[in-house]
Amino acid sequence: MKQQIKPESNQITQPYWPTLKLILSSFIVFNFYLNLADKNKVSFFIDIFDLTLIPMFVFIVAFVTKNTTWKSLKLSLLSSFIIYLTFQTVDAIPLYFSGELSLNTYIFEPQNGVWFFLATPVWQAFFLLLPKKLKSNSLILFCILIGSLFLSYLAQNHLINSSKFFSIIIYFPFFIIAYFISAEKISSLRKKPCLIIVITTTLAIVALYHKESITSLIINMTKVDFLSSFFVMYILKFFISIVLGSSIIYFALSTDKYARVSNNALGVYLIHPIICFVFLQILAYFHVEYNSLVIILLTLSTICLSILLTFNSTIHWFIEPKRVVFFQKD
Repeated sequence: MKQQIKPESNQITQPYWPTLKLILSSFIVFNFYLNLADKNKVSFFIDIFDLTLIPMFVFIVAFVTKNTTWKSLKLSLLSSFIIYLTFQTVDAIPLYFSGELSLNTYIFEPQNGVWFFLATPVWQAFFLLLPKKLKSNSLILFCILIGSLFLSYLAQNHLINSSKFFSIIIYFPFFIIAYFISAEKISSLRKKPCLIIVITTTLAIVALYHKESITSLIINMTKVDFLSSFFVMYILKFFISIVLGSSIIYFALSTDKYARVSNNALGVYLIHPIICFVFLQILAYFHVEYNSLVIILLTLSTICLSILLTFNSTIHWFIEPKRVVFFQKD
């Protein structure tokens, strides 16, 4: 009897990843609308979302596909390109109506996060090329992480404006982090007292709010030069992102009760930009005031409509052609 109970106990200590991805996708929609509000009032919330949403997506994908093989990667490549080309084209519609669409923009400027579907095979290929001994060596992984953080910093501050393809470099450190984490470590995290997680998360949020002051303190203590101070702040925000992500994993649901809906997280992620564009055009046409209530209503409407559209068989095929390995249903 004990052997039958144990697997169930281990299952409970793991998040149900599709549900967590749906929640993250929903907040991405909210963040989309939030970015259109008065930045002076919501900039701090935007900072929190920027440090958690996409980084958590990257981590989850890395974590659930660590055992990817060259065969499965090759099988997923066509699906990746179909998704990218389909939604790059769909997301080019607003650019067409605004007069900003050009061949250069279409080819070199991925829209609204579609870069993610080309990034995942690249990240997976990197780790497939690494010998198993290196992937299991924490010191080697740590050195790779440090190098990726430096490249991420350079891409974020000097390259991202030229093309969003550099997001592949920017978010790579969060992919690497997954290789430090095992299911046992996640189970251990989720068993910790709630008070510890709440205090740690609160401290991380406070640190983000006072990031300039903390960076100045670190600079004064370490005597680093002016240019290095920006890298120090970047590392601080990376650690804050890790803490906030850990908190999300801690509170994530483990039940598959909402599996039928939550397995459509990919649809919400991909479809919401064009729906947002339509809704915003309607608001502009009727001269509706853009306030907090409108943002919430728009967010809920966009999420619901995105999920409904994913149940259409034709649309669903373009969202998940046959089967997308890196957004697999768990």
